[in-house]
Amino acid sequence: MSEDSMNFDVLIIGAGPSGLSTAIKLAQLTGALAQPLSICVLEKGAEVGAHIVSGCVLEPRALNELWPSWQKSQHPLKTKAKKDKFYMLSQRRAWRLPNPPQMNNHGNYIVSLSKVCRWLADEAERLGVMVIPGYAAQEPIFDDGVLVGVKTGDMGRQKDGSAGPGFQPGVSIYAKQTVLAEGCRGSLSEIIMKKYHLRTGKQPQTYAIGVKEVWQVDDSVYQEGHILHTVGWPLKNDTYGGSFLYHYEGDKIALGFVIGLDYTNPTLDAHAELQRYKHHPLIEPLLQKGTRIAYASRALNEGGWQAVPTCYFPGGLLVGCAAGFLNVPKIKGVHTAMKSGILAAEAVAAHIQGVQLEQLGKNYESRLKQSWMMRELKQCRNIRPGFYRGLWVGLANAALETITFGKLPWTLSLREDHNRLKPLKAIKPITYPKPDGKISFRKLDSVRLTGTNHAENQPCHLKIKNDKTPIKINYKIYGGPESYYCPAAVYEYVKIDGRVVFQINAQNCIHCKTCDIKDPTQNIQWVPPQGGEGPRYSDT
Repeated sequence: MSEDSMNFDVLIIGAGPSGLSTAIKLAQLTGALAQPLSICVLEKGAEVGAHIVSGCVLEPRALNELWPSWQKSQHPLKTKAKKDKFYMLSQRRAWRLPNPPQMNNHGNYIVSLSKVCRWLADEAERLGVMVIPGYAAQEPIFDDGVLVGVKTGDMGRQKDGSAGPGFQPGVSIYAKQTVLAEGCRGSLSEIIMKKYHLRTGKQPQTYAIGVKEVWQVDDSVYQEGHILHTVGWPLKNDTYGGSFLYHYEGDKIALGFVIGLDYTNPTLDAHAELQRYKHHPLIEPLLQKGTRIAYASRALNEGGWQAVPTCYFPGGLLVGCAAGFLNVPKIKGVHTAMKSGILAAEAVAAHIQGVQLEQLGKNYESRLKQSWMMRELKQCRNIRPGFYRGLWVGLANAALETITFGKLPWTLSLREDHNRLKPLKAIKPITYPKPDGKISFRKLDSVRLTGTNHAENQPCHLKIKNDKTPIKINYKIYGGPESYYCPAAVYEYVKIDGRVVFQINAQNCIHCKTCDIKDPTQNIQWVPPQGGEGPRYSDT
């Protein structure tokens, strides 16, 4: 990529499930044309899948639509879901509960989403799509109010902004249409939504943080295809969240915790919650003879149907978790992300030649509204906000919404996550047990398993808008919540010569985006670092 600019018919930002589904479907639909469309997928990870993580039970509905013959390929969907269990936990006990129908995983597959994306990328390239990893789309390019492309980040800049050894300027990539498939809290997606007011009239998007580990376990405890979810301990009644544990190929267990970012206690630490959860009598025996082989974290959308923005704008479309299509009670978003990519490709294929941008956007929006995906999201729209009044009210509301198929004549409101924290003086700080180094681990020990890497001499990609706010507000009022909610020990408050200093260890960042969401004053802006940097996930 030494050219100053490149041109394509369609540019897709992000090689996740939605972006690759867009590319594959578009190539399928236009491959027989006399002049097939030129399609590029730009991915900020060093390789496809490097930044992909999910506690993933894949519902194959959209995959079957996209690629009906996928089972004839060398696919990574090796473990069929066999048995579901759902528990309520106290600190020492576990009560089996009826399995919610949304969690019925018959016909689904337990997968590494990182591997699935590499497989989809191979299929996209086979169909003629250019997939370019290692380059981060940092700036949108506009022409007369229309998005016409993106500029990738410079490589080799120094902290002071000067060009260092081996400096390589960013490349401008132009396209007739740009599809934003960046995933949850995508940087360009947020810029575009604000510029074109795509959230006007919509409810605020809400989020959760997911933390995950992969363990190689002893054959005596491994149960292929078994799935376990829990609610309750170690979380308090007023904190939304729960755990997942999946047995999948090669005697591996993927386990993790998802916690709603509307929590109020500024000392809550998602990584530490996962560590003490693993010591529960239901869980610890599975891990005692095992070895932890991976760790990862990512923010995820939870707003659902009422938080979906307008998904088109002059020059492009939003797909997947960039728009927020996760189905919360199912704990699944891959099938909906893929479906949105399919719909976007169908709209682009039908209209890219000589069509007005507004017509293309309305075509896509119409396809979304008529799809099974949006019907599915509308049916469960009230389940997540039903937990705002606590676990027991939330479970009762979820049962009511389920038995009425979401047809009750109201839609519950959502609330923003960043303004939910209580001052430190108004709460009881959480005291977490010291990790034992066998089942539970320190945060930095976990970060080492992510393979994350950032050049320390480059400009920091975690932008602080007001340098005084971290000490004046975050530390003095809330006790420094960044040092708790970050799952990678990026943020620290340290004492130097008797005074507290806010320190950013940007090299630790694993691109979860939680800081961009949860900071109480919205003072932190996450922007892409140099392309290719960040975590290097392979089995997540």
